[in-house]
Amino acid sequence: MSDEGEARSIEMSIDVGAAPEDVWKAISDGEWLSRWFSPMASSDPREGGLVAFSWGEGAEWTSRISVWRPAVHLRLVDAPAEDAETPEDDGQAPVAALDYHLEPREGGTRLRLVNSGLPAGEEANDFVHMTKNGWRFFLWNLKHVLERHRGVPRIMINVRPWVAGTREDVWNRLFGPAGFGEAPGQAGDRFRFRLDGGQVLAGATVLSDRPWAFAGQVESFCDGVLHVELEGSGDRWKLGVWLSAYGVALDERERIGGALRETVGRLFPESS
Repeated sequence: MSDEGEARSIEMSIDVGAAPEDVWKAISDGEWLSRWFSPMASSDPREGGLVAFSWGEGAEWTSRISVWRPAVHLRLVDAPAEDAETPEDDGQAPVAALDYHLEPREGGTRLRLVNSGLPAGEEANDFVHMTKNGWRFFLWNLKHVLERHRGVPRIMINVRPWVAGTREDVWNRLFGPAGFGEAPGQAGDRFRFRLDGGQVLAGATVLSDRPWAFAGQVESFCDGVLHVELEGSGDRWKLGVWLSAYGVALDERERIGGALRETVGRLFPESS
């Protein structure tokens, strides 16, 4: 991550066992975006077209495609209001932009991501930290979907309660003895989380950054994905618990999803 001038940027890359054309589809097509990124997405696939992302009410945004070079380079910039100038040409504060660069590699594709135009002030440190964690997880998730669940739609089970207190308070409650159980500290470590009713989520840790985020590959749930984000603090803020299901039978989704909602609801009853 660079921190120069008036803006910061995040840069990272991942090798994916899929052809550049398949990776391109995953980052540019609305249906494919909904399988590894936001649960709701739409795209007008052309230079100048818009891409819309949504995690639900209060968590939506739209980007404009400013570079469209299929299987080579996709650039998205924050979409301006209809009566505003193009953000990259207005000469004002840096605009947030996202560049995907694709390079063929033996056995697949190297995908390099650059998220630029992030705020540089100290007050933005938390935001940049969360953004970096987000990309660490989402790039892994893109790889996971293309290599293990290609062509399988995602069913998202999510619980987003209102919570209060510090991130440490919320983390300790969620991953404490009365909650899921202790979260492993490193990627690759095994986890086994207990849900109400005796249900279990078990697998391998992908990301563990206490008290900010946890992600894991849930082998006990058809290689689904658990993603927990603690994105606030203070009097009232949102905790996000997201469980992605790929090819899981309806009765099992309902059983695990119900247990997840009951567990989180018990731990954070103030959300109601």
